[in-house]
Amino acid sequence: MSASRHFSRTQPTEQTRAEIKDDITASRGAQRDLQAAGQHRLAETMRQATDEHIDELNALDNGTWNPNHA
Repeated sequence: MSASRHFSRTQPTEQTRAEIKDDITASRGAQRDLQAAGQHRLAETMRQATDEHIDELNALDNGTWNPNHA
């Protein structure tokens, strides 16, 4: 999952949005795969990661998002 957005303040908003959406898709897919494999605890971890990415996207849309490490 991409985290480069957390190290740069100069990244364009659309690129950041695309990275977050890719992370949502990847973590949701991993969640489904883990559920299908019976790994429900790990699937819950991926559900939480998805929720964090959705919160991050909402913050970006609200104008309150900031990189974590820049």
